[in-house]
Amino acid sequence: MTAPVRIKRARLLLLEMVGTLFLVLALYWLFLWLLYAMFPSGTPLRDLLEDSSESEPSFGRTAEATLSDVRRDVRFRRGNSIAWSGASEGMQLYSQDAVQTLDRAGATISFGDRDRLAVGSNSLVVVTRLNAKDDAGPRSYRVHVEGELRGNLSATRDLKLELAAAGHLARLKPGAARFKVTPNNDNSASLAVYAGELQILDGKGIRVPANHGITLRQGVAVGPALPLPPAPQLLGPQPALYRYRLLPPPIRLAWAGRPGEYRVQIARTPRFERPLVDQVAVATEYKTAKLDQGTYYWRVSRLEEGREGAFSSTGRCQLQQLLKPPSLAVQFPPERAPAGPYALSGLAEPGSRIFVDGLEVAAQQGGRFMQRGMLKPGVNLIRVEAVDSAGNASYASRIVYGDGQATEAVTH
Repeated sequence: MTAPVRIKRARLLLLEMVGTLFLVLALYWLFLWLLYAMFPSGTPLRDLLEDSSESEPSFGRTAEATLSDVRRDVRFRRGNSIAWSGASEGMQLYSQDAVQTLDRAGATISFGDRDRLAVGSNSLVVVTRLNAKDDAGPRSYRVHVEGELRGNLSATRDLKLELAAAGHLARLKPGAARFKVTPNNDNSASLAVYAGELQILDGKGIRVPANHGITLRQGVAVGPALPLPPAPQLLGPQPALYRYRLLPPPIRLAWAGRPGEYRVQIARTPRFERPLVDQVAVATEYKTAKLDQGTYYWRVSRLEEGREGAFSSTGRCQLQQLLKPPSLAVQFPPERAPAGPYALSGLAEPGSRIFVDGLEVAAQQGGRFMQRGMLKPGVNLIRVEAVDSAGNASYASRIVYGDGQATEAVTH
């Protein structure tokens, strides 16, 4: 192929590439034009999904409660909106506002300093003001519950509360009250009253006094209130102390009671504001190896058909890491001593185990110990070991030369 022919073919190839590039660009711009014509610009999708009503709602509405103690993923929705937004600490709630918690989340709805509703995880709560136009009398609310809700109301009598759960409506007697709504696996809900009194408004108007509970089922008549199970009794020393050297050991929490379901809570604080563990156990003990060094508080309650009884007294356990060997001071026989009986004494850190030549020696409460032995003629190695409860060890030893023939100790 001659040079002019090659040049001509190269020019044609270049023209084809340029033409193809212009054709692709033209089709791309035509596609964008058609897309803009069919879907004109407007509010972004994210803005449509996010609720812009997190700020103050429509003019004239009055805040009914405050959201506090927000933990993990908590959402809220204004009563005049269809979109959900992330909840924040201290935000105000208005009538018909909804609060939703996701897995392991929680929040508290506060109507005042002493009137609170604690929302459990995976729950939905809607608070509606029933007498918004009545500013003179007590405030009246209806609380719709789907999930777990704990209530603690004061004795001020300036708050009236109704609970709507599992297709039933209940009214709390004005005054001090403590109660809990718990969802069950069969789409029913259990209502437990620890203080105060509650009345089921539908059906026969059944009363639920203090320390009683009742099960609510959609479309099913409410049965009589039943006594709540008693609080379990904790077993073992309180507080329980676990010492370790490298890795935290498993801990065991035990209580007295019949076989069944128990709710176990473990927290860093004695008020259990944010439990580290909140689980149901099907035995009278709970074991875990997931706690680090520190002090923990725990309590347990019994569940019977979803009705949760009162919590036990608060137990305490402490995990303490020990890296320093225990103290040990030993008074050995002199380096040269007559062969035969000898005695040594010492002082170790209280609680340590003492070993002399591999044999454990009883120690007094303050850590003092004494041991007798026999020196043989010649070289004797006497070794003393102190081991604390975490496994740290201290050692002391001496070589004692026994003079003469060994004589047996004479006892009288």
